[in-house]
Amino acid sequence: MQFELLYKELGEYGCLQRWVVWVCSSTSYWAGLLILTSYFVLVIPNHRCAIPGLENDTYAIQNEYHDAIVNMTIPASKDDEDFPYDQCHYYNIDELGNKTLQECSAWVYDKSVFQTSLAADLNMVCSDTIMKSNAQMVNFLGILIGSFVTGVVSDKIGRKTTMVSSLSLIFIASLAMAWTPNYIVFVVLTFLVGFFNVGHWMPAYVLRMEFVGPSERKFAGYLSSVLFAIGNMSLAGLAYGIRDWHILLIVTASAGVVYFPLWLKRVFPESVRWLNNRGKNEQAKSILRMWGRWNNVQLSENFCEKVMTDDEDDSTQVQGNIWDLFTTKTLAFRTTVIFFIWLFVCCGYYGLAFNAADLGTDLYLNFILLAGVELPAYVICVYLLDRVGRKPIMVGSMIIGGAALVGTTFTLLYLPDQPIYTTILALVGKMGLAGGFATIYVFSAELFPTVVRNAAMGGSSSMARVGGMIAPYIADLDRLVGGSFGKALPQVVFAVLTILGGLASIFLPETLNRDLPETIDEARLFGSKQQEKKSTENQVYTNQVISMDPDELKK
Repeated sequence: MQFELLYKELGEYGCLQRWVVWVCSSTSYWAGLLILTSYFVLVIPNHRCAIPGLENDTYAIQNEYHDAIVNMTIPASKDDEDFPYDQCHYYNIDELGNKTLQECSAWVYDKSVFQTSLAADLNMVCSDTIMKSNAQMVNFLGILIGSFVTGVVSDKIGRKTTMVSSLSLIFIASLAMAWTPNYIVFVVLTFLVGFFNVGHWMPAYVLRMEFVGPSERKFAGYLSSVLFAIGNMSLAGLAYGIRDWHILLIVTASAGVVYFPLWLKRVFPESVRWLNNRGKNEQAKSILRMWGRWNNVQLSENFCEKVMTDDEDDSTQVQGNIWDLFTTKTLAFRTTVIFFIWLFVCCGYYGLAFNAADLGTDLYLNFILLAGVELPAYVICVYLLDRVGRKPIMVGSMIIGGAALVGTTFTLLYLPDQPIYTTILALVGKMGLAGGFATIYVFSAELFPTVVRNAAMGGSSSMARVGGMIAPYIADLDRLVGGSFGKALPQVVFAVLTILGGLASIFLPETLNRDLPETIDEARLFGSKQQEKKSTENQVYTNQVISMDPDELKK
């Protein structure tokens, strides 16, 4: 297609493009509501063993008699000063008054903060605590597998069809979770929610990139990240007002109803590029005419035929494979570094969210602040990206964020009665991780050569999902270790991973104001002295040509 002519006539960001960009980006808002609902649904309230033989036992003390029985039957907590009771053992008292410490099989839960919790309903505590981490991991497993499947399906049946189908299916799966009868069903539905989440993310991203002109792609790319953060903040607000996990899931899932009209052709278009590449020329022309009407542009009779004429270079570009990035030491090292940065930044990003309850003050407030602090991070990145370069932002944001997380370990250990300091440092850490996450998208896309860019970005995304799968287990280390050190341990791990990501970025070449690599050979030489010399020679030659007299050029 003649994209130069397309954007020249229809504009780079007209009415239809705005509609496509905002609709596609709004799906990230809904994803922000859904992807971390497990944080509130699977929260484990304070609990203790249910006293055997005592009917209507509750966590809250009912009267003096109840208080005496609890103190006699339930040991005091030894591992964590935040919990007054041992959460997994009780004293079995025989007829002679002898006490034997035993593990309990039934529990009562504190309902002062959470009215209900799926983790409490299914007793994901003590020896079964791992069930919570497993369920959260499965969500990212669904995203990982969906990342491999979605690209193929989107290329086969269309961007819009894949996106809208995924939105419809995620609505069904997320709504069904509200009536989860058991753990197995919940895990299966959680997997499907993750799978279909990426099923609409990726096509939505491609759609908005394929509709807007080059000058608007940075805005279109960052908008979804901003709306995702606002979705996370909205989730915390809803969870604060809705303390029943069934109702919370119904409310968050119901937001997906607004996407059903997108099935209509007049409401939302398919990608013109995809239609043209698949030989669906009449449908592509129909979208172009729709595009003209929405943008209030009068198109000439032969406009569609002109635009849909193939560029000369379309058929000459040879596509590569992702394993081509491992054919030389330089490329293999650089690709491995990028993959690990994706893993580290995603692990820390989601790990902080899962660990919000242990960062002091109110868990709802922490969750909102950790999501809200992403907004200034994105603004700063957009402002500095083309001014100071990708590499300084990547290195600086990750190391500053990692250093702040190191600070939280000291405040958790030595200032447990002043949680405000922990919260402030955690916010700086999340801000650094958000900036790193946003920048690595741009940095990676510009470092990978054009012939293998899609496959390489898919591989990077897959490594990020592995980081997301690991994050819940790291966040729950406090329940395995216990005590003040247990609370600080997840922060230590996230801090180390974040700093490693920043240090690894030092080994990547800067991409600002440089010609991006098109082939594997150009990628291998990118950032080297040989490549810089060649770029300098080309620039000198271009400047000489520009300064020449027009009569000399004719000669």
